[in-house]
Amino acid sequence: MRRRRIGRGWLAPASLLLAGILLAGCSTYSLVDDPAGASPGAAPGSTVDLTFWHTFSDVESKVFETQVLPMFEKEHPNIVVHAVRQNYTSQLNDNIVAAVADDKQPDVMRMDIIWVPQFASSGALTDLSTMPDFGDYEHRFTGSLLQTNLYDGRYYGIPLDATTMVPIYDKKLLAEAGLSAPPQTFDELIAASRKLKAKDEGLFGISVCCSSTWGMLPYFRTLGGELLGPSLDRASGYLDSPASVKAMEKLKGWFDEGLISPSVVGGEPGGWDGLFDGKIMMIDEAHWFFTSNETTANAPRLADMETALFPSDVREGTSVLGGENLVLFKGSRHPQEAWTFMKFLVSEPVQELMAGTGLIPSIKGFDRDKLRPEFRVYLDQLSRADPRPPVPQWDQVDEVFSRTVTRILVGEKPAAEAMKESAAEIDGILAGP
Repeated sequence: MRRRRIGRGWLAPASLLLAGILLAGCSTYSLVDDPAGASPGAAPGSTVDLTFWHTFSDVESKVFETQVLPMFEKEHPNIVVHAVRQNYTSQLNDNIVAAVADDKQPDVMRMDIIWVPQFASSGALTDLSTMPDFGDYEHRFTGSLLQTNLYDGRYYGIPLDATTMVPIYDKKLLAEAGLSAPPQTFDELIAASRKLKAKDEGLFGISVCCSSTWGMLPYFRTLGGELLGPSLDRASGYLDSPASVKAMEKLKGWFDEGLISPSVVGGEPGGWDGLFDGKIMMIDEAHWFFTSNETTANAPRLADMETALFPSDVREGTSVLGGENLVLFKGSRHPQEAWTFMKFLVSEPVQELMAGTGLIPSIKGFDRDKLRPEFRVYLDQLSRADPRPPVPQWDQVDEVFSRTVTRILVGEKPAAEAMKESAAEIDGILAGP
């Protein structure tokens, strides 16, 4: 009888964690070469064991373990998958680094999309572009999701599940602002926000979750701004361009008018609280807003909320991509079987099963009617969402951008000056030591 192990997170010894922290602190490092003598597959008739690290929630894990894995092993009786659940904390990235350094990495991992370039640049991941049938999967995914796996012209993962930000409106405040439906342009959104502010100084039209790229890029890009150039190797000429400065000055003006809530720089009212308390007309949030609140005291107010696509301006309303990718570690002794497992997880039956837990599918053409009604707009917005630039130094770039936005909004520096300085700083980060 075959035994499948379902486990909880791997904990690195202190010495390995220290090694991981030291390695993670470098912008470029090499963790592992192609495994010498790695088996291209199992011998006929033998059983292959794969280890899969994931960060599924309790609900997601239950469906994965009781439905998805048995389905896979029924189709592939020679492959046994040992699923190990990891806690998604700030330590996880360091644990992965340490595991690779000690050759204890899993075969496959469900990894935050923003980490893929980091581990691809270190040499820890397999270039999936080399798989004979990878071409069959290049056009399988919605919008720009596959691009989150791109590093140096090669693909090091495939999208498993996705999320993005969409506006969530309080229908009561929309009506007070004279709108019967969510605004389709920023001009309409700002006009409605000004009407609310004229009625009550304590009301805000917009709450942006934070000053980081996750919160600000949808606005910044839609208003005409750009963070990096197409080659992803410089910010100068893009972040500090006239179009980018104009976009940031618009946001600064709306913040000064009191149309954007102080929550963007850590003030009050906070986005969720302000929305539920009837003080904020619109927040931008991922789909977990609904799953997080449906069992709380705020649940009755969810019926008053309406989702929509991001309003348009200089560009069609765009958002930012989030989610998880599947990656194959170079240290895997069974890469072909691991690739078989990865392809299975992005098949439509599996995507549909996991969508039932609240995850947003990554595959193109998924029947939106199979999603919860409030989640369907997220699938639509994915086609109008862009990845955060897939560079290994992303955390540092994000930190500079967030700090720059805050300095501009609170009036510490004019937009043009702050953005020119930050563009030069980001150029230095991207250039490396």
